[in-house]
Amino acid sequence: MDMALETPVRTPGPGSPPSLLARLADALYVWRQRAATRYSLAELDERMLRDIGLSRADAQRETDKPFWRV
Repeated sequence: MDMALETPVRTPGPGSPPSLLARLADALYVWRQRAATRYSLAELDERMLRDIGLSRADAQRETDKPFWRV
């Protein structure tokens, strides 16, 4: 008898931890969003920075961080 037919395929349920692949995909998504946000922040002029309450030094400090750092 074929064992593959008798063994149920288990997918993670709502209470199960996410798979390694899912965690990797999530990390890549967050890193991409962070990089895009920092790129956009670097493009703001002085007036726009002032509107959101940041100085050029604050923006520079944030945009100098690598994408994987919070």
